[in-house]
Amino acid sequence: MKRLVLAATLLLVSFASSGAEPTPDSISSQFFDGLVKGDSEKAIDGLFGLNPLFKDKRQQIQLVKTQLAGAIQIYGPASAAELVLKEDLSPSLQRRVYITKHDLHPLSWEMYFYKAKSGWLPDQLLFVDQYQVLGSKK
Repeated sequence: MKRLVLAATLLLVSFASSGAEPTPDSISSQFFDGLVKGDSEKAIDGLFGLNPLFKDKRQQIQLVKTQLAGAIQIYGPASAAELVLKEDLSPSLQRRVYITKHDLHPLSWEMYFYKAKSGWLPDQLLFVDQYQVLGSKK
C-alpha cells in the first residue's frame, strides 16, 4: 500500500501571553483539543495566531490546512491525542511527540518548544502518517 507522507515543518518563534505563562503542555493541549473537537482549521489558526510573524504567511498556513484535511479525509477525523514522548533536550529546548488517533491510522506529531527570556515558545511542528518521529532523539 502506498503511504502518503504529510509533513508541515513550521517555525514558530513567538507566543502572545494571555494571563498565565504558557507552557509546552498548555500550548500543545490547546492545539490538540481543537483538533479532536473537529475543527482542524481553527486549531491551526489558533496555534499560528499566537505568532505575529505568521500574519503574512497565509499561503503557508493554508498549505498546512490542506495537508491536514487530506490526512483526515484518508484516515478519518481525530478522536484523541496521546502524548508518546516528552524529551528535555536541554533546559531551554523540549521535544514532544504525540499521536492523534483516527478511524484507520494514527498521525504522528513532533513539536519543539524553546524557552526564551519571555517564556516557552512553540518552535517547530511536523506531522506525518508514518512512525519515524516516534523515537527518542537522545
